[in-house]
Amino acid sequence: MNRYQLPVRSLARVGTDRNHTDRGADGSVADVLARSSTRVFFCHRGSLLVSRGGLHLFRVAQLKEHWGGLTGTRVYIGRSDTADLVALLLDDAGRSTADSAVLDDSAASADDFLLAPAVGTTMDDPTWVDLRALAIQLSDTDIDAATTAVALDNWHRTHTHSPRTGDPTVPSAGGWVRVDPEAGTEHFPRTDPAVITAVLHTDDAGTERILLGNNALWPEGRYSLLAGFVEPGETLEQAVRREVHEESDIDCDTIRYLGSQPWPFPCSLMLGFAARAQSAAIAADGHEIADVKWFSREDIKAGTADGSLSLPGKVSIAGQIISAWLDGEQLL
Repeated sequence: MNRYQLPVRSLARVGTDRNHTDRGADGSVADVLARSSTRVFFCHRGSLLVSRGGLHLFRVAQLKEHWGGLTGTRVYIGRSDTADLVALLLDDAGRSTADSAVLDDSAASADDFLLAPAVGTTMDDPTWVDLRALAIQLSDTDIDAATTAVALDNWHRTHTHSPRTGDPTVPSAGGWVRVDPEAGTEHFPRTDPAVITAVLHTDDAGTERILLGNNALWPEGRYSLLAGFVEPGETLEQAVRREVHEESDIDCDTIRYLGSQPWPFPCSLMLGFAARAQSAAIAADGHEIADVKWFSREDIKAGTADGSLSLPGKVSIAGQIISAWLDGEQLL
């Protein structure tokens, strides 16, 4: 029996060589910017500037007269097959300069990210689009660079001071490290591991069901897999058992790893699992989770068809796992 393994999709695709040896010892990335092959793209608060089916890339010479106004953090993302890629992680003032001086106010904003692929990746004019809307649209190289840029942008914006001394830190190592100049301490990008689990149970009639939960912050009818952050001192398997029990009062076993996906909103690494429930008795915690239910494949198909059930999209690992199970894949 062939058991399911999460394919490399969406935000997990790889298309660049991170080329850490070229990051340099400081945050200027001057050596990389001096190369004629280098291309630069813009990132601002989770959105990327895109056009013509991909990231909107600039030659360095196109930006030189605007460098002073393009404020933020410069990060050496790595090397693609054709170019070295630098991300300008623009602050709000830098975004203003980019829109007014570099783009002559021609850039649009796809505020509704559900419509963004049709707007941003097919038009000639540059458009700011949220990363989640681009996950399936961009090439492997572009989505790898974009996901990395958004993750580092979230980190740089929220870690401007040393947690030890409170003093300001500055970018180093091509934007992959922040350094406290006074104390000399180095601080590295944060990644928070989180487990997300497809809990399964087969009844006496042989019907397999999947456990889905409605988060207390979500609208009625929206359900997804149970998930939570890994706590200090526990293994991934322990985290699966604890989170599932806390949120649904279910004890589970036969835990199997399915795959992972970066989720830089702001800094998670989602680790997908399947687990077998020891019983069908469930109870939501009533705080984080408002409701938990067992769903058969027929239940999900009927609920999504009549609009009473909303599931995560395939951009997320949750959506990918649920979709695979619906298609009859063997998760355990």
